[in-house]
Amino acid sequence: MHTSHTRALLLPLALLTAATSVCAEDTTHSTEHQESTSLTKELEHKPSHGQPSSEGSDDEALPDRKLAAFPVPITDDALGVGLGVNAMYLHDRAEGATNPSTSMFYGQYTDSGSGMAIVGHEHVFAHDAWRAGFWAGHFSLNLKYTGRVGMQLPKAAKYASYSNFVYGEVRKQIVDDLYFGVQGLWSGGNADLKESATAEEKKEFERQMSGHNGALGLLLTYDSRDNMMGATQGLNLDLSTLHYSKDSRTGKRFDRYDAEMSQYFPVGDDVFAYRVIGKEIVGDAPENEFVTPDLRGVDWNKYRGTATYQAEIEYRHKFSTLWSGVAFAGAAIVENEDRHLSNSVKSEVIPSAGVGVRYLLNAKERFSIGADVAVSKMGNTSFYIRFGEAF
Repeated sequence: MHTSHTRALLLPLALLTAATSVCAEDTTHSTEHQESTSLTKELEHKPSHGQPSSEGSDDEALPDRKLAAFPVPITDDALGVGLGVNAMYLHDRAEGATNPSTSMFYGQYTDSGSGMAIVGHEHVFAHDAWRAGFWAGHFSLNLKYTGRVGMQLPKAAKYASYSNFVYGEVRKQIVDDLYFGVQGLWSGGNADLKESATAEEKKEFERQMSGHNGALGLLLTYDSRDNMMGATQGLNLDLSTLHYSKDSRTGKRFDRYDAEMSQYFPVGDDVFAYRVIGKEIVGDAPENEFVTPDLRGVDWNKYRGTATYQAEIEYRHKFSTLWSGVAFAGAAIVENEDRHLSNSVKSEVIPSAGVGVRYLLNAKERFSIGADVAVSKMGNTSFYIRFGEAF
């Protein structure tokens, strides 16, 4: 199961892509390139410094399911009504590894003719010495373009998007809890404006929302969490860079920088957690590579910019051995630097809050399935179905 950082990359990778009202693990369907990015939750396993306890009543057996799959109903203003399927498999742990490897699949189709499919695998090697991950996806979507922060359109414009992405990463453990690695991605596709427009307007829109890009970058991770899928204590810090080759349309290079920190505190049988994230694009990037918030309840297809910063808190309450609930709240700031018109920076604040429920599928790995509902700005309500926790 990769980190929120990897999800944040996968979602915009296909940004030519989609937003739906249901989030299935890493393909974040907001109201998610990943594309499920979810485009998605959530697939990266972090070190576990000890086995989870076998607490619970004697008459309630602890589950140890390794394979889980479920349907995902989809209702979205842009994509329409449809159905998706989300599946994940937990492999046996390698010798001395503190987390299992995982494989995942997500696919969906709606009555607007929009479909997507994403596959991924995260491998944890023996004794946690190495970790490697690979994800790929295809998107064929009919969407609505609402503009970007500071430049929203008075009326959403319909367009079709066809895109693909491939992403891979490798990390090496340097010392306990500290990993250094490299990552690479390729994404590309085409957009077709479906609204009445002049030839010049249509050409400019498709220039901004089409094309292909490749990038390489560095990863640095510190992770002292006691478990990747359901941490109860510890700290996780992810830093990453992506350095893009010359854009196929502008001929210019640009860079992306991400930082994410989350921390977990036990409160009896409950857990209090927080997360802060910063993402920034440096250089003249095409709009399909803009960053978006990774905050439940926020429509990332609507809020796109050259930088985003967010903070989120969550309280996880245990009802029984198998059932637990969560309550969360947060806010994101999305900025858009207008380099072509007024050379100014526009920003917008988007608050969000919600609740959710979890059901334990594997006690040893703390592998669960859950559902969340979140409300954000203007009363926008989003529903999410996911494996594991949001962070």
